[in-house]
Amino acid sequence: MGGADKGEIASQLVAQQMAEYVTTRQELVLDDQHLEQALILVGEALKAYIGANPLVNRMGSTLALLQLHQQGATIAHLGDSRVFQIRNGEIIFQTKDHKQVNDMVEAGIITAHQAKTHPWRNRLSRAAMVTSMDLQNPNYQVDMPDLVLIDDILPDDYFFLCTDGVLEQVDEYVLGELLKTTVPDAEKLDILLALCEGKVKDNYSGYLIHIKQSSL
Repeated sequence: MGGADKGEIASQLVAQQMAEYVTTRQELVLDDQHLEQALILVGEALKAYIGANPLVNRMGSTLALLQLHQQGATIAHLGDSRVFQIRNGEIIFQTKDHKQVNDMVEAGIITAHQAKTHPWRNRLSRAAMVTSMDLQNPNYQVDMPDLVLIDDILPDDYFFLCTDGVLEQVDEYVLGELLKTTVPDAEKLDILLALCEGKVKDNYSGYLIHIKQSSL
């Protein structure tokens, strides 16, 4: 995450803690309470790393999470990593980035057009962030993600999870048009990431999930 130390380690710790929380609890469907408990573990892991590495002053990560289950799909996101649901080449759902400019647009301080070039356009309003000062606060918790339950899922829908670096090169049109093709799914993801190679300023990664059949 921009502006923080050891962002790659922070993202790894967040992914490990979230995956462990879900996989060690059978039949768990994430809700606000479980998500809060998982984020407490995330915060503790980040604080433990900073405590063991005094040269690291702050570390943080965004989060994009998709859990598929009998009721549909639970999506949690934090920061500017994004989750898309695509059907027949159309984006039917996407998460909204936690950025300061988005908050300013909602408050009527700036317009959506102004937000695109605003000097704060890359500042996050929420993230899984811990600083060295937070080590002294036993009650400190990282920001809570937004949580969404989607029950409208059909066979051949796609979910695409990606970091903001991907979005520098891949817009909604490119994503939708590619997913309408008969190219194998693994190649589709390779194409998306190849569009970013050497052309983006930020880190880029993504996961593409193809729904073969719906259990709903």
